[in-house]
Amino acid sequence: MRVLLVLILLMLNPLFEEREVVITKKMITVTGQTSLGGFSCDYSRNGLRDTLFFDYNTKVKELVFTVPVNDFSCGNFLLNKDFKKTIKSEEFPTALVKVKNLKSKHGYYTCDMNVEIVGKKLHYKDLKLQSIPNGLSADMVLSFEELNLSAPKKFGGLISVNEELHLEFQLGY
Repeated sequence: MRVLLVLILLMLNPLFEEREVVITKKMITVTGQTSLGGFSCDYSRNGLRDTLFFDYNTKVKELVFTVPVNDFSCGNFLLNKDFKKTIKSEEFPTALVKVKNLKSKHGYYTCDMNVEIVGKKLHYKDLKLQSIPNGLSADMVLSFEELNLSAPKKFGGLISVNEELHLEFQLGY
């Protein structure tokens, strides 16, 4: 009887559980501040059928997706044009995101995320993901300097963008 109880507990233990979830939505939002106020540019894609694997101990599984930089929307054509010029969309038309090693913790998740944008490769190990309704979300802070970009200025410096950019990645299921 004790052996049976131990076997049941081992089978129910989340350390041995390997799960998968079908991702149906991806969204990336870039927000920042200017001397006149804030801005927000986003990219979203619905109707997807990618699989995200949790807690795989035996082999590495990763979710890879390409983001067409020209598909970001900032609300109006002037902001769209400035955003695309700033992140050099002509020279670097796509960004690449890789999510792997997704682990469930107590109340949150972690993953390793690689981002290739404007020719730079950024690596985030054990990035904390929050559970949101029907998905997961990660918040990151980047600087123009980190991306080897210069913060845009308009009208002789009267309008300038702060050095810090906030990125939010959302994966919906």
